[in-house]
Amino acid sequence: MPAMHALPPPLGAVHAPEAAARLWAGLRGRPAFACVIGSTDTAEIPGISAAGATPEKRRYTAALDSEFLLFGRPLSLPEIPRNPLGPPSPVVITRAALEALGVTALIVDAGTRVPPRTPRLVLGGVPGRCITTGRALEVPEGLRERARAAGAYLASTAPWLILAECVPGGTTTAQSLLEGLGIPAGGRVSSSMPGGNHDLKRRVVDQALGAAGLGPGATGLEVAAAVGDPMQPVAAWIALEASLRVPVVLAGGTQMAAVAALALRFWREGEPGAPERLSLATTRWVAEDPAADLAGLLEHLPLEVPAVHCGLDFSGSALPGLRRYEEGLVKEGVG
Repeated sequence: MPAMHALPPPLGAVHAPEAAARLWAGLRGRPAFACVIGSTDTAEIPGISAAGATPEKRRYTAALDSEFLLFGRPLSLPEIPRNPLGPPSPVVITRAALEALGVTALIVDAGTRVPPRTPRLVLGGVPGRCITTGRALEVPEGLRERARAAGAYLASTAPWLILAECVPGGTTTAQSLLEGLGIPAGGRVSSSMPGGNHDLKRRVVDQALGAAGLGPGATGLEVAAAVGDPMQPVAAWIALEASLRVPVVLAGGTQMAAVAALALRFWREGEPGAPERLSLATTRWVAEDPAADLAGLLEHLPLEVPAVHCGLDFSGSALPGLRRYEEGLVKEGVG
């Protein structure tokens, strides 16, 4: 009988626990870490996101998070992004973890309104329009090849890859992409706000899908171009290419579930990849979010993508901003 694997504390299973334990048991050495950033005008919808205190400040969120991730301080504005109710961006957690590992992040710009003042890999993507237009993305010629080249490069630098994202408004575009791919996502996606903001998301996604008029034969890229954001196809291509060489951990919540769904659609349409090397890692706040269902989303993917959560707990923190994570604010982001 084959040996059973168990996840080491503080990791907990979200989906496919035995497969998750096997994958994590096989991870060795120091990972590469890349954060794919992008902008979507969907974030300008009032009340749609708390990844930045106002719609205007959300234009800077990806830049500020990238700057803090690399330099430990923001450069484009005086402060890092904050939820309107006070908690700081989760980039503070990611930076602390990367410092502990001795890992330097690579910023991959998939198309931003405000580019970060950091070294970054620019792939030639453009910011996304609001998904309610039904034509959210322009996909420049050669973007697929450049994204896959980035995946090959990242896989050559380390024995495994952590792939993160930063896209304000991205849980709404995640829901629209998932539903465009045929995955029931209503009421299942997380949010940077408590309660999930599902009514507003539902209205926006319905308008987006109605405007897009996608037929049953739409390809994955056609769905992403209609109702997605710039990060999603770029991250999916990077993950698929890197998976040919190393394990790839998609670091995030429901936004990365959408990336996994798109990567699997690309793979089923004939794109090279090794989906058995893909997994997802998130936070306890996403995994236990009573207003979302990450495990339920993953169960609807066409192939098994194991998922784990890290049991971070800030209830005893001396910092009030971090304690507010325990109230359902922010939950995750930037890996």
